[in-house]
Amino acid sequence: MFVWKIVYIMALLSSFRIEAFRHSSKRCDDIAIVGAGIAGTYAGWRLRKLNQKITIYEYSDRVGGRCYTLQFPETPDINVELAAARFIPKSHTLLHDTIRELGLQVEKFELGMGPSKDTTVSVRGKHLRHQDLGGIKTPYGLHPNERKPVNQLKWEMFKNNTDVLTTNVSEDVKKFYIKDVDGIEMYMQSIISLYHKFLTPEAQKYIRETSGFESLELDVSAATEVVTSPPSSGKDEVLTVTKGFQSIPTTFLERFLRESRRNQLKLNHHLKAIRKSKSGIYNLYIEPTITRNGRTRIISDSPCIKKCAKKVILAVNRLSLERLDWQGLFQSHIREYLTKAVRDISAGKYYLSYNLPWWRTSPFYSDYVISDTPLKQTYDFGTSKLNPLNSVLQPMYTDVVPYISYWKELVERENGDVSDGDIAFSIGKEMLNITNKYLSYIYQLPLNAIPQPINGVVSLWHAYPYGGAWQIWMPGYIWPEVEKQMTKPSKDDDVFVVTNAFNSRSFSYWTNGALQSVELAMPYFGLQSKVLD
Repeated sequence: MFVWKIVYIMALLSSFRIEAFRHSSKRCDDIAIVGAGIAGTYAGWRLRKLNQKITIYEYSDRVGGRCYTLQFPETPDINVELAAARFIPKSHTLLHDTIRELGLQVEKFELGMGPSKDTTVSVRGKHLRHQDLGGIKTPYGLHPNERKPVNQLKWEMFKNNTDVLTTNVSEDVKKFYIKDVDGIEMYMQSIISLYHKFLTPEAQKYIRETSGFESLELDVSAATEVVTSPPSSGKDEVLTVTKGFQSIPTTFLERFLRESRRNQLKLNHHLKAIRKSKSGIYNLYIEPTITRNGRTRIISDSPCIKKCAKKVILAVNRLSLERLDWQGLFQSHIREYLTKAVRDISAGKYYLSYNLPWWRTSPFYSDYVISDTPLKQTYDFGTSKLNPLNSVLQPMYTDVVPYISYWKELVERENGDVSDGDIAFSIGKEMLNITNKYLSYIYQLPLNAIPQPINGVVSLWHAYPYGGAWQIWMPGYIWPEVEKQMTKPSKDDDVFVVTNAFNSRSFSYWTNGALQSVELAMPYFGLQSKVLD
């Protein structure tokens, strides 16, 4: 009798535990998505019809991540894009098809992609047109065989010093097989290493200073820069979204929430740690944050909030993954990929609005200027059709490390310490004076010809949770292998990474890559991946 009672009590306790687990698991998310940028909202949109409890958790009070669109009141029809701004439909078919499926209107991005023949290049105290680079006006001490346009110079470097012409493998993997004359594969060395072997120091400076982005000309994997054919004069069509790039993730979210009451969004939630319970449920330890004037802070004296989920999608950037306390990201090979395979690239953008487009009176006017000043790239963002004459100039767009440090210094003197969660800032007098100095130089106009702006904003992409505007591949890694491992870092866990930081196709500086990274995870949720271009 006594034994029977013991067995009965144990069975009763077991049933209570099972019932308690069922009750607690019902409160858990079926899927928790961390990050409400374009990857997180796209994941929610793709999974919206599963009839499961899905919650998106976002660090700040803003949806969009590195899709961040503003409009100045005086130019409401001009999108001020603080991050992503354009796409190439021929190359970015997944993004283009998705935008059309959402019903968002697109239009030609008038500034295109990269320099045109009449782009102004202002370097070493000289002003010339891009079509004149490599000619007698080029202010660099180049050897005779280096006096040519940058794209031609790069092509000839690969043609003459690597086996690019005789490597007979498919184009999508060729970059991992091409070797230089020393027998070293492109993916095993940096582009600057290649330059040091086959170009003079002046030629290297010529390439770096007349290119729009410096991060693609230094320690990035040489496989990123492989040129397999002569440069073409043709230009691909470049489009933008009429309502702004941020309308893509906000539309994803709207459709996600509209589909089911079980689909939810939680703003100002910072994921600090993940722990797997014995039952297989993931406990999420979340720190509440507060956002004021666009600046987000963790509430330090507030206790963590405990949430739970059956599956987790980490739609966050590399730096957020590095700081996340979850054992799956501390496996030695995953930790190496996370900290060494790619590197964050800081970048900044800066916009000013005026009551007239004064810069168009410049004798060296072009809608795009490349310079060796801290401005680096300067764009004419157009004139308002709703308020004629009111115009927007983008004085600065740069990824040059010393320049980013300088702009950060100016921003901090005006706005205080720039730390985690800070992206967009107001313009101070000192910053404006410096900007006018360099605008006067690149446009060759007197300072008194530059009027006071109506409005201004600067964005710096370097702080947590982003860590940078994009990532670059470092030497020594086969990208598809890293990408596959990082999509599901732990074979024993239903935790998935859908950041474009490890994208092996479109790379992280294109929004298309974020969608591709999500598609790689979809089979784990019973959905077929869309075709990846």
